[in-house]
Amino acid sequence: MSGEWTWAEVVWAASWMGAVVTAPSVLLQRAGRPTAALSWLLALFAIPAIALFAWWLFGRVHLRRKRRLRRRAVQVTTASLRETCEKVLGEDPAPAAVPGVLRRVSNLPRLLQDAVFPPAAGNAVTLLVDGDAVHRAWRELVAAADDHLHLMFYIWRNDNTGRALRDALVDKARQGIEVRVLYDAIGSLRLPRDFFGPVRAAGGKVAAFLPVRLASATPTLNFRNHRKLLISDGRRAYTGGINVGDEHLAWRDVGMVIEGPGVNQLQEVFIDDWFFATGERLSDPKCFCGRPAVQAGAVCETIASGPDQVFNATREMVFLAVTQCRQRLWIATPYFVPDEALLLALRTAVYRGVDVRLQLARLSDSPLVHRASRVFYPELLDAGVRILEYEGMLHAKAMVLDEEDVLIGSANLDTRSFRLNFEVSTFVTDRGVNAALAGFFEALCSQSRAVTGESWQRRGGTARLQDALAHLLSPLL
Repeated sequence: MSGEWTWAEVVWAASWMGAVVTAPSVLLQRAGRPTAALSWLLALFAIPAIALFAWWLFGRVHLRRKRRLRRRAVQVTTASLRETCEKVLGEDPAPAAVPGVLRRVSNLPRLLQDAVFPPAAGNAVTLLVDGDAVHRAWRELVAAADDHLHLMFYIWRNDNTGRALRDALVDKARQGIEVRVLYDAIGSLRLPRDFFGPVRAAGGKVAAFLPVRLASATPTLNFRNHRKLLISDGRRAYTGGINVGDEHLAWRDVGMVIEGPGVNQLQEVFIDDWFFATGERLSDPKCFCGRPAVQAGAVCETIASGPDQVFNATREMVFLAVTQCRQRLWIATPYFVPDEALLLALRTAVYRGVDVRLQLARLSDSPLVHRASRVFYPELLDAGVRILEYEGMLHAKAMVLDEEDVLIGSANLDTRSFRLNFEVSTFVTDRGVNAALAGFFEALCSQSRAVTGESWQRRGGTARLQDALAHLLSPLL
């Protein structure tokens, strides 16, 4: 036998040495999350060449420099926006003395206070329950703009929907309307380089959020802006989970249009992200709404979260909302990979007598995540949680909380939304909106299959094994 090593053997040995050297990085970066650490270590020593590349490219939570930049951006924008809000509202923008879904939360740490907005009353909120309704709302918001349009989306496709919205922005920019578009560099990776050229040529401004630079010592491939916003004149805004693309016409999804002071919260989120991406500071009073849209109206409380936060605002506030429910908790999410805390909160909600329903998709655009989520079914079913699988692709990220509250936004109930993505969601307190979203859930229920413990046990061994293997990777998802 020859004493010379083959090319494959050299690569394998180097990969193993790399795995040994990388193991301390995994232990330090995943400290406090033993399951995630073990999953990465298993991958490193089972498939070292692939896992090494994955870890050093996007596995590390290496956002310290970006975190400092984000906090600096927040400090700059918060100071200027507070002065602006005082001018617009004519008073210090202190929390309104109105009930909101987080009304029993009174002692938030300073690290969360900039990410969890105080309740804002006097809003008109319109629920949008399918892609067609959302696209109509986008067209109306763009057409009605007299001063500025601010858009932020994770995915923007080069298809009929994407080109139509872009061309509408071009027309508004030519009319002298200020147009700013922020898109995620990875979510919209398939866009042609010159796709937004017409917007820029017409006088609009376009920027990519965290463009990937592989040569960087701290790659940010894994930290994406998953938010979806369209703000018209600072008075009306769309928010929800729908991206700019034709596929959403065939998916079941929800969004909403907010008119009133609640838009100021979404505007602040956009302004913060825009400043971070471009360095342009926006603090003009014209960007903000000063009067309630209606005398009473809905109460809005926005939460903005991201990997730059020590305490992830979405994870913290969703957990609090779940633990506060007393009557019903209906959840729709396309990607369900919960942590132990959320699983416990869902189970104990049933013990309190809460009607807990989990609405998921039977057909998912992410088969690996879908299979990983199924591993959680047995313990939830045993606890009394009702699980329904919609017969198509369900992309809605929404909750019905008791009889007057809802949560709608961009965040899924998974590791990525709770730790890696920049997300925005809004709690709305309004019985009419609550009833409308409950109607959406009831319609989904009629087109869904209920999962039972008996039917789950009848599944074949191959399916259960595939789910278990996918679950092993869930801490990495």
